[in-house]
Amino acid sequence: MAAIDSFSVKNPPFFRLVFSAHVPAYFEAMDQLLKYDFDTIVSGHMSLYGTPEDVATNRDYINDLRKSAAEALQTVDLTEAAAALKVPANNKQAELKVWMDAVVARAAELMPNYDKRLGGTDIFLADNLNALA
Repeated sequence: MAAIDSFSVKNPPFFRLVFSAHVPAYFEAMDQLLKYDFDTIVSGHMSLYGTPEDVATNRDYINDLRKSAAEALQTVDLTEAAAALKVPANNKQAELKVWMDAVVARAAELMPNYDKRLGGTDIFLADNLNALA
């Protein structure tokens, strides 16, 4: 099967969930791919061929990203995050930036370790969590 730019074999998603314009569709795509009967998948880039197990690993990873981001969004307080960095109350954009950085940092702490299953999780983790949050 060919599913170009759908995911990265043996790696986490490239920047911001492969630059997905519609994040929910990215999640649906992994489920749709796994409905097909295939032995090998060509996803483009990196010259790696994948298997259904690779698609399932990607799906597991992005589902864990989503869970971690959701929990961080619920638990990181904007006011506390802004106060910790002494952001002036009249600078709302800076407050949001500081809060989002804190959300991403907390979500990264919540993520299960995929280092043995996917290469480069440390490099793309913050970008992917930011896209989800």
